[in-house]
Amino acid sequence: MGRLSIRKKNTAVSASRSDLRKQLHKAAQGNRDAFRSVADQYLDLITEYLVVTGYHGKERIRFYAREIFHNLWLRIAYIRRVSDFERQLFIFLKQIPVNVAPFQDLLTQKLVLLNSLQRFLVVGRDLENWTSKNLSLATRIPKYELGKPLFDAWKILVGFKTRDLDFATNACMEKVVENMEGCQNRLEQQRLCKKVKENAIASAFKADYLSLRCELVELRQNARWELAFKEVFLNEMVEDISVINPLKPDLAALLKNQVSFQYIPLEVTEAERSFAADIG
Repeated sequence: MGRLSIRKKNTAVSASRSDLRKQLHKAAQGNRDAFRSVADQYLDLITEYLVVTGYHGKERIRFYAREIFHNLWLRIAYIRRVSDFERQLFIFLKQIPVNVAPFQDLLTQKLVLLNSLQRFLVVGRDLENWTSKNLSLATRIPKYELGKPLFDAWKILVGFKTRDLDFATNACMEKVVENMEGCQNRLEQQRLCKKVKENAIASAFKADYLSLRCELVELRQNARWELAFKEVFLNEMVEDISVINPLKPDLAALLKNQVSFQYIPLEVTEAERSFAADIG
């Protein structure tokens, strides 16, 4: 496939999910240092998502990141699994409006055209190296249904329109995007390479796709904060949450979460938006 190595080992992916779960359990008992440890694992994803949403000013990104962690701490007692935390994180991220500003670079102009799910999938898979399973748990969308929105996102980024493509070409291009996760075996990869070479449109799509992934490497590096700024942010975040009393779930809510993998409350209420804004 001529795969481009955009992925880079990062703490959010390499950290054991069992270790994260232990930290979440401690945080649910009021341990703010444990929450800080968890927050540290997801800070890169948040800053990357915000840049993909059109935000480039560090203070604006910092404001939204603080708001997200404040609200996650508010619900920490509801969170029993790592996927619960990631699910709630996704919900808060998709509440952030797209920032369409003049004089944005061409890549940002394309990225802000994505919807919140597409944006999360691109950041999660292509920048943070999340697996389809992790993305499925966070979005509560079956794995087999994630391929289409991810492919649609890359068609927008590359500039292809569905109506311009025949079924075989569209299917070939979709396989190109799917294969970047590395889920195909060697024989399947060879077959796909042959199909791409024989299809001029799919071949052009692949070339543009790989070129854009190069641009995303630079975007990812620019989106991530330097270590010193991260440390200051996390320390301030711990001070902030010291005055926030987490919500207390009743037994029914805990049982629902245990049985259905859907804890309450999932969505952000207007009152909580105001509360977060006041803290910010």
